Parts: sequence; C-alpha cells; structure tokens
Amino acid sequence: MTETLSDALSRTAGANRLLVALDFDGTLAPFTEDPADSRPLPAAREALDALADLPRTTVAIISGRPLEFLRAVVDPARRMVLSGSHGAEMDLAALPDLPEDAEHDIHLTVEQLNLLDRAVDETEKLVSRYPGSRAELKPAGVCFHTRPIKDPRVSDQALDEMTRAYAELDGLRITPGQRVVECSVLSATKGDGLRIIKAAASPDVVVFAGDDVTDEDAMELLTVNDLGIKVGDKESVARQRVSGPEELADLLRVFTDQRARVVTSIK
Repeated sequence: MTETLSDALSRTAGANRLLVALDFDGTLAPFTEDPADSRPLPAAREALDALADLPRTTVAIISGRPLEFLRAVVDPARRMVLSGSHGAEMDLAALPDLPEDAEHDIHLTVEQLNLLDRAVDETEKLVSRYPGSRAELKPAGVCFHTRPIKDPRVSDQALDEMTRAYAELDGLRITPGQRVVECSVLSATKGDGLRIIKAAASPDVVVFAGDDVTDEDAMELLTVNDLGIKVGDKESVARQRVSGPEELADLLRVFTDQRARVVTSIK
C-alpha cells in the first residue's frame, strides 16, 4: 500500500536521529526577478528555527547559492548545517562534536580561475544583448537568469544561446534550471553535499525537499526509510510531492509540531 504524505511525516517525525535537508530557491523561498531579493517564507523560517532547536534533530540547507548568502539570509544564528555552491562549499560547524571551523571552502586552481573568467565574460556578453537578463556570480561559477524577461520565447532563446556558449568552454559543468542556466568549474552536486552531511550527522532518517533537477542528485541517495518531497510539478524520484513553497511551509509547520511532541520521549 502506498504511504500517504501525512503518514510519511508522522513516521519520520519519530526518528531517533533526524536530518531535515532542504533546497532554498523554489523550495523554502519563492522565485524572485532579482535572486538577491529571495527570502524564505516566514512560516518556513519559523519552522526551521524551531526544528534546529530540537534535540537529535539536524537542519541542513543544500543549495546552489554561495555559502555566504545562506549564512546571511537563511541561518544568521549559525544553527544549521549548510552546503552551498551545489555541494562545493560546506559548513558543518552546527553539528555537535565538530570543531567550530568545520568548513570546506572553495580553492580554485589558476586554470579553473581562467576558465571562470571566460565563462563570466561570455555571460556578460549575453546579458548586454538581452535586456532584463542578469548574471549572478558565484565562487566557482556564474548563473545566467532570464526570469525578468517577460516574453518566454525570448527567454528560451537566451537560455539556449547561453547553454551553447558554456558548452564551447571545455571543463564547465552546466546545470539548467527554471529560467536559469548555471555553469561551474567544479563538478560537485547537491548529492555530494547530502552525502557529506549524512556521514557527519549519522541520521537514522533523512527528510529532503527540493524543486529542481539539481535536487535529484540528492533525492537519489534517499533510502526506503527516508522521505523525499518534490516541490512543484517536475519529474522526480521522490515518492511525495507538494505544489510549491507555500504548501511546503505549511507542511514544515505541522511536521515541526509532530517532531516536538515525540522527541522528548525518545530515549
């Protein structure tokens, strides 16, 4: 018999050691025209803060955003585990029994820096040709955003051109998204980020939610006892689904209450 989302939440809330890992854009936060303006929904932020305060409960954010952005916008109190730049940057300092400097920063070679400069140049060229598009610089890559372009045909054309330009630069990892295409000089994925966090936190159960194709690398690591939640209508290996960030925020609030009720009885 197929497990309902309600049943899955009740089951995972009772885990002895629980890891709740979440993507940011399109999952905790609705998309915005300017990526710098994106913020978690208030209900989602409140639930995450409450979860992070519970015993035997680890909250992690696994995102393509730079670590610096996640610290400032999602976890200024430094109570969560963070994986930025698609698993290339890690901050595990919130975990117990780990040193405060348990961080993995990005260190690029001269060749990688040169390749990144070329990718940034190609991105800025296309931004100048497509009014409304934006370039978002990251420690190991660059994103080309077309969400502000109102005509979807122009947006698709710009994304296709950008993808071809990135493909001509040997050594880039190209990641398409929702009205965005990103390239990186590193090969890390969100699956790599989740793998590192799982090894450090040793959870009995993992809950992971994400909306985009990049989140599937993490979804595929989940076991039958874990809970994967796809946000939105894209294809996914996740067995459960919600319609968008607003529904996920409501779900997190219910889940936090469930976890709080049972966690004090776990021995």
